Amino acid sequence: MNEKRPLSLREAIELERPGALSASREALLDRWRSLPPDKETALRLAFIEWWSCSEPDFLTGLPHYDYDTSLFPELAAYLTSASEIDTTVRFVLGWMSKSFPWCSGCGPTPWESVGAKLWSEFERSGDLDLSEFSDGSAYGVYFTHIYTSTKQKRAGG
Repeated sequence: MNEKRPLSLREAIELERPGALSASREALLDRWRSLPPDKETALRLAFIEWWSCSEPDFLTGLPHYDYDTSLFPELAAYLTSASEIDTTVRFVLGWMSKSFPWCSGCGPTPWESVGAKLWSEFERSGDLDLSEFSDGSAYGVYFTHIYTSTKQKRAGG
């Protein structure tokens, strides 16, 4: 028998190509729907959902963002649950929700306030473990850049 299995997280990330994240999105979506939920899949899929709105499709290769079918609210609910929320979740969801709240699904409210709250909690929590972003994925590269630039800004540099 040749049953189709969800790709591993590494296999899903390897599908990413600059300007062509659709294959990775589909693999992550398959993991989200077929396997028990996990934080890494949820973070990456939330990023791709958000990025499909915050950046033009010619840069991402993602389909046009659909507010009504966005998985962002579902993924955010999972990620902010007591068992999953941590510094990384606060940083990633806080940044996305505060910088482009309308890309978080269902319009800007309540995402502006959610983003501000998560970002404030992140800033009080201390440093972030950048090794969580070292996989070479678009998600990893993007949030390494965001962390580095915001850290320089906070340090006054």
